[in-house]
Amino acid sequence: MDALSVIKDHGIIPVLGLKDPETAPQVAAALRAGGLPLLEVTMRAPLAMDCLKAIKAADPDMLVGAGTILHTQQVDQAKAAGADFIVAPGFNPAVVKRCQELGLPVVPGCITPTEIEAGLALGLTTFKFFPSEAMNGMATIKQLCGPYGSIQFIPTAGITMDNLENYLSSDKIAAVGGSFMAPSAMVDAQDWAGITALCRKAVDKSLGFTLAHVGINGESKDEGLGAAEWFNRCFGWPVKEGGRSNFAATYVECCNQRFPGKFGHIGVFTLSMRRALAYFRAHGIATREEFKNVNAKGELVAVYLEEEVGGFAVHIVKKS
Repeated sequence: MDALSVIKDHGIIPVLGLKDPETAPQVAAALRAGGLPLLEVTMRAPLAMDCLKAIKAADPDMLVGAGTILHTQQVDQAKAAGADFIVAPGFNPAVVKRCQELGLPVVPGCITPTEIEAGLALGLTTFKFFPSEAMNGMATIKQLCGPYGSIQFIPTAGITMDNLENYLSSDKIAAVGGSFMAPSAMVDAQDWAGITALCRKAVDKSLGFTLAHVGINGESKDEGLGAAEWFNRCFGWPVKEGGRSNFAATYVECCNQRFPGKFGHIGVFTLSMRRALAYFRAHGIATREEFKNVNAKGELVAVYLEEEVGGFAVHIVKKS
């Protein structure tokens, strides 16, 4: 199990201060039922390590990290308890090196250029950004990623259901962490259904599926342009000509040639192609490998789903 890949595929890490090893597996089960088969257990409560061990015993496939790791002894304890990854609030070279010796992925807190360069020197490229909102969140992250273009952050502290999309719309964010999908009051009340519902809401927000446009198939450039001009005459939507298709505003793509779909296609935006593809795989939804678009950097920006509906194909588009 590649812990960082799993984290990036989901984009959200529940960061929980669990206290009771008896109910900890039930918390994990509620998270999994809501689409988040991963969590970080912070090592702040006396029985936190026991909670981690209990979760792994009940569900070995659950990705469980040990958080708030401050020294190497805790690293050894977390490894023995079955931790899949380590998260530290700051950059402690001894902690990072011990994790590397044990083969444990580690995400240390690095919020200054000096800390980032120290982490890069040890081969790290993913860092915790803590406390995120207190450090001006995305504004600071964008500044840091200017000179360090190869890194990604996992912001925590102050992440909520309301600002989740602001973070996850950036490719500089590997994931966000927080307890907003499993607040301590719900854990204490053993409201597993409520936690599952909040997880599903968070997953929906992380994917950001929204209608992008409707595509109409044409046989030629004249036909495609004529369709776009029709929408302009009727609704005043400006025409934007292109190579393979033309747009009427951003609402209708009038294709100059046939694309998948008997009548055309429906475009659906997503905040992240990576998270969208991981979601489709988990739900048995196939994509058409022969119809993929990549940008100049080689990054996937659009792909068609294999199944069509009502004579329309569906393709997923990265929202810019």
